[in-house]
Amino acid sequence: MDRLEWSESDIFDKPGESFVCQQAVVSLYDGEDKSTFVHGLLTLTTHRLQWKDPKNRSRILSLPLSLVIFLEQEAAGFSKSAKIVVHLSSAESNKPAGPNRQSKYNYIKLSFKQSGEREFFRELSEQLQQKRWQQSIPQAQPTVATGRHRGIMGIERSIQQKQKATDTNITQSFQDLSKLIEKAKDMVALSKTIATKIKDKQGDITEDETVKFKSYLLSMGIPNPVTRETHGTGDKYNTELAKELSRH
Repeated sequence: MDRLEWSESDIFDKPGESFVCQQAVVSLYDGEDKSTFVHGLLTLTTHRLQWKDPKNRSRILSLPLSLVIFLEQEAAGFSKSAKIVVHLSSAESNKPAGPNRQSKYNYIKLSFKQSGEREFFRELSEQLQQKRWQQSIPQAQPTVATGRHRGIMGIERSIQQKQKATDTNITQSFQDLSKLIEKAKDMVALSKTIATKIKDKQGDITEDETVKFKSYLLSMGIPNPVTRETHGTGDKYNTELAKELSRH
């Protein structure tokens, strides 16, 4: 719990920070050890987790989402509450004061006494993927109206941003193309195997081969590929499948 820090009552003090969800009667664990922070109100924002003591309003803890590495779920059991395990990165040396100066654990647990852990886990996972705390500080863009020098800087910065976006799109396009090429190789190999079996009548076409071939065709936008369900078995099925192969 050395990553947690004491917090003010107003949680929306970061630019762009907004409320996500809330769950009552949640206790905190320092790794596997119970803490004195029990049955509090747990709030999730786009930037942090905040725990409030319902009996002492000044007893508030906060955890920046930027410190969270990954999450796990622990199911409830006999006399055991469901928990979310929050794995954390190392604390920074200049971190604000918190309840613990040092901990032997690199994770905390959120114990949900009155359920709600599944919904909270889903919302927390989504915020970790979006990383909105990285996008919350707007950058003022200089314009020509502020002066010739600043106007030129603004134009150059705009060109750089567009170039960066273009590079990102090109990189993504090549990645998608590589995936398409790999899929095409697999499909060609499968098609040759099926065609050989039809031509030489050596062995039956397995259900697994049929399912794979159907998924390839569906991914290419062919809505009604030949399957045993649509064309039966035997010669009719093989004939129709051969026609499908010749067309694609």
